Amino acid sequence: MDAYSRITPFGHYRKTWVSDDCREDDPQLWRQQLNERLELLLQNTFSDSIISETILSGWQSDSGIINTMTIDGSLRALQNYLGFEFPHPSEVINYLLQHRNFYDIVLLACVLTEEKFGQNSQISLELYSDPEIDDQYLTIYVRQEIYEPDIIKKIDAICEEYTKVLDIDQGYLLVTTDFQPPRE
Repeated sequence: MDAYSRITPFGHYRKTWVSDDCREDDPQLWRQQLNERLELLLQNTFSDSIISETILSGWQSDSGIINTMTIDGSLRALQNYLGFEFPHPSEVINYLLQHRNFYDIVLLACVLTEEKFGQNSQISLELYSDPEIDDQYLTIYVRQEIYEPDIIKKIDAICEEYTKVLDIDQGYLLVTTDFQPPRE
């Protein structure tokens, strides 16, 4: 994986990843893997057709339509069945509507985070607004009552996997922790 820095409009550097792995012959392979992961996570809750229609319909090439209802329905399914938190869902939805090709990467990062931390953590998808510069991006926060010593290593593994398919112009997503206790 090659890493390089990109200068933002305010002269700050943002590290960005470009991977040769995502330039495979079949660029849709990771989407198929996302579908399989969601089916595995939700197999005791939904049928395969419900998963495709409820959660994944926003990015499937057949529909090609991403709208507020699609994103809201998908995020609500993640919230209800995977236990994700969305303190300000309208902010997340608006960001995803502005970055329509980013929706599926966010779903991938959510699934990866659930796989690593779902049993003993609170996972929250939020829009972060940098107070010093005009910059906003989605952030998945992992919060635990008692923090695991290898939490950063696990978060790095998640980031490495979803950044393989991240295009720098699609949007920006960070998986991190703020070392705060889970919110009630």
